[in-house]
This record gives sequence, structure tokens and C-alpha cells, in this order.
Amino acid sequence: MPLLLEDSDSMPFHTDLVEVFRALGGAQRDFDWLITNLECIPLGGHDLPVPLRSEDVVLSGADLTRLVESTPLQFLWAVLSGFAPGTAPPAETVEPYPFADGNGALWKPGVHIQHPDAQVEIVCWDSGATLCFARDTMLEERFKSYFPDAVDLEAYNTDRAKRNPSHA
Repeated sequence: MPLLLEDSDSMPFHTDLVEVFRALGGAQRDFDWLITNLECIPLGGHDLPVPLRSEDVVLSGADLTRLVESTPLQFLWAVLSGFAPGTAPPAETVEPYPFADGNGALWKPGVHIQHPDAQVEIVCWDSGATLCFARDTMLEERFKSYFPDAVDLEAYNTDRAKRNPSHA
């Protein structure tokens, strides 16, 4: 069940990956991460880490964890697609290209992980929402347990489509 977290007192700002990784119980270390459509800002006068100065990058779970734990960052827009180690496609040529900014499909019934080989996906939406998808339902359950105000994104999108059919 894909999950949507927005307007939450549980997260100091969207998308705080330190909190997201806590919610995943450290499982982010088990993946290589393709980060696409990236726009983030460093907080507290820090510089943006070099690997995150590109709009698209691949990082190991350990490297990504070190980056977000060492530099306070707010992810405004991004799709973080988690792949089994050694299987992430090159950032420069990835197809299909996972994206957040302008992706209306994220807000329609039938939403799913954007890259067919990704095992997990975290979407940072306009610094106001975090979406979590995982093929392993245990990861989604961990996220929901950590963020009890997260809602079922599919139900949210279905209800939204019923209320406003022009957005379906």
C-alpha cells in the first residue's frame, strides 16, 4: 500500500530523509539509490554535498545515509528509487525516468513505483509531502508505524478522483 505523509507533526519538515530512514528501520542501507529530479537545499549554513549537486545521481545506501546524517538537508523535489545492490541503472540514461515535479500520475488511482526494477521509492513532493512505496510490505508497515498519520495513497487518490472527476 503506497503511503502519503503530509502536514505531519511527526516530521519537522518535508522531506527529512533522516526521519524517513528512521521510519524504514535502517533498511535504506540495503539498497543502491537512484536519485532523480533532485532539488534540495542545505540547512543551517551548510554547503550542499557534492554528490547532490547533480539533478540525477546513484549512491549506495551507506553513502546516502552518511550524507543525510552529516548535512541537514531539505529535499524539495526528488524521487529516490531503491534497487538491489549493483542493479541501479546509470543516472544519465535511466528509462523510464522517475520524476516528481509535474508528475500528475502520482495523484491518480493506480499509482505505483515508477521504475519497474526498483524495490522501493520515496518521493519528495514540493517540500510539502513524502510518498513511500515498497514492494516489501514490511517497509511500508514500518513507515506507517513510525508515521501513524500517513495515509493510504491509493485510497486518497481514489477519494480525490470521486470528489473531482476532472483530476482522475
